[in-house]
Amino acid sequence: MTGISQQVENEMKEAKVKSTATISRQGGRSPKGKKVEVKDALEDIEIDMQYLEGTIGYAIRRAQIAVFSDLYRTIGELAITPTQFSVLSLASDNAGLTQAQIAAALGVERPRIVPVIDALEERGLAARITSETDRRAREIHLTREGTALLKDLKRRFAQHQARMVSRLKGSPEKFLEELWNLADSD
Repeated sequence: MTGISQQVENEMKEAKVKSTATISRQGGRSPKGKKVEVKDALEDIEIDMQYLEGTIGYAIRRAQIAVFSDLYRTIGELAITPTQFSVLSLASDNAGLTQAQIAAALGVERPRIVPVIDALEERGLAARITSETDRRAREIHLTREGTALLKDLKRRFAQHQARMVSRLKGSPEKFLEELWNLADSD
């Protein structure tokens, strides 16, 4: 298995609930105070989910799992991870960003972005070019192949985004605003 295929497979596994139990739910989240029935290979048990389902972190994590699961169904065959998609998007929309600037923009440590860009470079989707203003810095630029793939990815991502937005009951803009309020609350 190639490095990129292994990376995609690892991220897909992370996006799935790692349990042999199947939680059966009526109409989404269990009503407050109810127990969720879990069908286990050995026995039927009830698990009280009231506390966890009342926490923001658990709800966000479960939403992330659902979003990533749909995203992998949408772009997984292209062997691109969400982080790689983000790097391609940033490099396309902001010509000449350095690795450090991309890492900062994505909120990840600089050493963590290096293998992501390595993988894009190995696939011929991006190139590191020495900055003309700072010879120590490497700017990330998309290749023709990277630009073409990003166009397809953005088309697919728009479909994914539409599916996720259709699940929201309120305004998608307000929902995003609230999520960013949480993200920016250092």
